Amino acid sequence: MKQQPPGDLARESVGELVDLATDLTARFLSDRVDLSVSAAFAINRLSREGPLRLTSLAAKEGVSQPSMTQLMQRLERAELVTRVPDPEDGRACLIGITDQGRAMLDDRRRLRRERLAGFLETLSAEECSALLLAANVAVPILARLVAAADAPSEANDAARH
Repeated sequence: MKQQPPGDLARESVGELVDLATDLTARFLSDRVDLSVSAAFAINRLSREGPLRLTSLAAKEGVSQPSMTQLMQRLERAELVTRVPDPEDGRACLIGITDQGRAMLDDRRRLRRERLAGFLETLSAEECSALLLAANVAVPILARLVAAADAPSEANDAARH
């Protein structure tokens, strides 16, 4: 049997971890009522990065500008986002998250944590300890991967396609 190089093993193991975590989050932890996945991603980005131009938000989220315009109009009517003046260009505006949008994100995060707590109760104390140790190691590394994926570069664009 041919042995895989360490990079291949890491890709497979980390890939499986990400796939399982995504499945758990999407299917069992997330509240999918009243907010589409694309809306949740866009609002999360605005929460992390602050106000953005609509064109920039559309590009970062990988959707067309007309689609992002429609999405932001719906979110603005729901008072989850708002238009704010662009400090660099008085003629333009940015899209920012509102206090209500932040509260909604906090509620969704709290709900995911509560649902996860119920699943964690099915684990043994040893399994919980192992998962906590793995999380303490993995979270900072995953945060760096997210930052690298979000960084604008031709290499990241090529890797996504």
